Amino acid sequence: MVQSGKIKAVLFDFDMTLVDSSYAIHHCTNMLAAHLGFREISYSEVLGAIGMTIEDSWRSFWGDFRQEWVDYYRANFRGEEQSRLRLFPNSIDTLKILRKSGCMVGVVSNRRFAKLPVEHLGLTSMLDVVVGLEDVEKAKPNPDSLLKGFASVGVSPSDGIYVGDTDIDMKTSIAAGTRGVGMTTGNFTEAGLKAAGAWRALSDLSEIPLLSE
Repeated sequence: MVQSGKIKAVLFDFDMTLVDSSYAIHHCTNMLAAHLGFREISYSEVLGAIGMTIEDSWRSFWGDFRQEWVDYYRANFRGEEQSRLRLFPNSIDTLKILRKSGCMVGVVSNRRFAKLPVEHLGLTSMLDVVVGLEDVEKAKPNPDSLLKGFASVGVSPSDGIYVGDTDIDMKTSIAAGTRGVGMTTGNFTEAGLKAAGAWRALSDLSEIPLLSE
């Protein structure tokens, strides 16, 4: 049963929750499209697909997916994408405040090899755990990655929250038995996040430490 009161762990989605990755992904997706001779993808399409696995997002763009496309993308555009990632205002301050309060903090993402961009942005020392798609068999909204994150920090899901920007994140929270906090920094409105099951919907990460006061 999901409890109320003091929050012992806060786990975050990565893309569009801690980090504005939309322009980076949009730019590099279209670099791949140009290489493959595919149609250019609009920014709104990219924003709407963030939170999906890369396999599902590319199927939604081009109707197909091939592993060699991922291999080429990672070999040629991973550094370009990482260089264009931008932390949202208050991301670092929020992580520091949570850690100082004694809260366990981590990232749970549908990105494969999520530790790489986390390290690139200098966040590793501020986190107790990072779970990427390579660490589980099934992607969100299956709860496996979120359950693994809570287990890694030794906190019951009922004593924590999961912060994300999509309906997928909110459905994952419900499936894992934790409270989902929706951020309007992505493609979803407050109403959309609450309709997906969000316990709270916020617009600024600085509000997160206030939830258990």
